[in-house]
Amino acid sequence: MSYVTRIAPSPTGMMHIGTARTAYFNWLAARASGGKFLLRMDDTDAERNQAEAEQPIFDGLEWLGLNHDGFLRQSERAEVYAKYADLLLTSGAAFHAENGAVMLRWQEYMPRHWVDDVVGAVPISHRSIETIHEKLCLIRGGDKFGQATYQFASIVDDYESDVNFIIRGTDHIANTAKQVAIWSAIAHALGVEKEQPKFSHVGLIFKDKKKMSKRDGASSVLDYRENGYDPDGILNFLLRLGWGPKVDDKASTFMDRHKATELFLIGGKMKAANANFDTQKLDFYDRSYKRMKSAS
Repeated sequence: MSYVTRIAPSPTGMMHIGTARTAYFNWLAARASGGKFLLRMDDTDAERNQAEAEQPIFDGLEWLGLNHDGFLRQSERAEVYAKYADLLLTSGAAFHAENGAVMLRWQEYMPRHWVDDVVGAVPISHRSIETIHEKLCLIRGGDKFGQATYQFASIVDDYESDVNFIIRGTDHIANTAKQVAIWSAIAHALGVEKEQPKFSHVGLIFKDKKKMSKRDGASSVLDYRENGYDPDGILNFLLRLGWGPKVDDKASTFMDRHKATELFLIGGKMKAANANFDTQKLDFYDRSYKRMKSAS
C-alpha cells in the first residue's frame, strides 16, 4: 500500500529536533511505500505565528535531505474550510452557536475507540468525552469569528490531500478522537466511505528527564547545521529515537536513509515509549559518518 504522509509544523519558533524526527519517520513511510510526503504549514494562529520562523523549516528539511512532494499553507485556505463547514451545516452534522461559531454534533460521530498502529485499540474514556463538554468547535465565533480551529483545518487538509498515514508524537493522542469524529462527519456528509488514516503515535523526546521544547537550547535543528554536524549522522540518531529494528545488533548500528527506507515498515517498529536525547550518542554518530565519508 502506498502511504501519503505529512508533517504540519507551526511557524511559532525555531524548527525543533522533534519536528525533524517526525518528518523523517513520515518521509521514510512515504518513500518505503512509493507514496507521497507532504509539508503543510499550520499557520492559522496569527497571534503566535512568526514570519521569520517559516524559512528555517524549509531550510532544516533541505539540509536533512527530506524533500517533500507537495506543500500548502493553511492561512491561504479559509475558503476551503468555510466550504466544508457549510457542507456539515447543510447535512445537519454541525450547527451554529449563539456567537456564530460552527459546532460539530460530535456525539453522533465520536467513536468508542480508535486504533493506533503502535499500541493497538485506544478506548475513548468518559473523562476524554467530558473535556469536549457538549460541543466541538469547527469555525470560531466571537472575537475570532470565521477562523477554522486546529482540529477542523487539520482534518479537512488531511481529507483533501488523501493522507492515509499520520505519524506524530504521543502528545497528539488527545486530539485523535476529535479528528476521527470530524473525518467521519465529512465522509458522511459527502456520502462516501473514505477510510480513516492509520495513526502511529511515537514517544516524545526527553533530555535531562524533561520533554525537549522549542525553548530548549539543544533542540534547534539549524543549530546543529551551524555547528557542523553531519546531516546523515543526525538522521541515524533520530531514527533510533522512537524506532528500532527487529534484529538490533552491531550490523544495525549504522543505518543511512537508504537502509532505513528498506527496513522502516517491514524490518522494525515504532515505539510509544519516550526516548532519551543522548548527546554523546549523537556525537558518536556524527564522528562516525564524517569518518566514513572522508574514507570513501
